[in-house]
Amino acid sequence: MTGPDSQGPQRRLHALRPLPGTEGKATFAASGAVLARLGLTPAEAAGMDLADMLRLISETEGD
Repeated sequence: MTGPDSQGPQRRLHALRPLPGTEGKATFAASGAVLARLGLTPAEAAGMDLADMLRLISETEGD
């Protein structure tokens, strides 16, 4: 049984800070594995917005 009182692995939480120059903007991150799966370099991904990334993930879901 899982729930709020279940004894699972403890996770340490860290506060997130915006990257320089992104203050006041929504940002997201994608792992290197996701970028590799999508055939993107980090530089290419940096120029994308979240809608573009989600569209690419959706299009490659069956690959």
